Amino acid sequence: MLEWLRKTEIPLTTVSKKTNISRKTLYNWINGGEVRKKSYLKVYNIYKQDIELTNTEIQLTKEGNMEAQYIIDLQKEKIERLENEIKNKNNYGPVYDTQADITFNFETKFNWSLKAPGVKVKYLSQDSAYIPTMAKKLGYTESEIINFLQIDELVEYKDHKIHKLRSEKQKKEMLGIMHNFMKAYNAIKVNTTMLVAEIPVLYNHKNGSVFKANVEYRVNWIKGTGSAHIRWCNE
Repeated sequence: MLEWLRKTEIPLTTVSKKTNISRKTLYNWINGGEVRKKSYLKVYNIYKQDIELTNTEIQLTKEGNMEAQYIIDLQKEKIERLENEIKNKNNYGPVYDTQADITFNFETKFNWSLKAPGVKVKYLSQDSAYIPTMAKKLGYTESEIINFLQIDELVEYKDHKIHKLRSEKQKKEMLGIMHNFMKAYNAIKVNTTMLVAEIPVLYNHKNGSVFKANVEYRVNWIKGTGSAHIRWCNE
């Protein structure tokens, strides 16, 4: 939203009048001031068609639990909107390609540093039954998919070869979403061991076409284990 406020051609005076948020507050946000959930909702509910959710920057406040849930709710709303768009295109046919559903487990290691948060991921060879399905869906050989997944290697997610299945823009958006979730969960991790999130993810077919998917991640950050369920959207 902050990026949208900086770039929008809509005068801040107009935004202020429509949202009942003072121009002083809006300018304060643009310059790095704290954004609270209630105020964020006022702007988002009015201008949500113009705001690119994947580029949203959310600064955590003392209301850490509320902010974490809010990020999750934003992603759920985006997924629901995507599902409705697909239904409309397909005259209310099936939303997902259930024949290509993928579920797999992985190991993970979190770095909760405030300055440089990150996560390492290892996809496991003993849980690779999904690879033929993924290879067929994206037009690659099984060997190519295994190479992209870096099976049995613990790798920094931001440097992982799986991003070769995305454009640079898609990779940047995905890393931005992960960064926001980590910031949010960092505020509440002492209260839970299981982190659950559903995220819209893009994968590129070998021929260049783009497949949309919704991925549910379930991660036990204490044990360093997790699972993912990929549901491919019908186009």
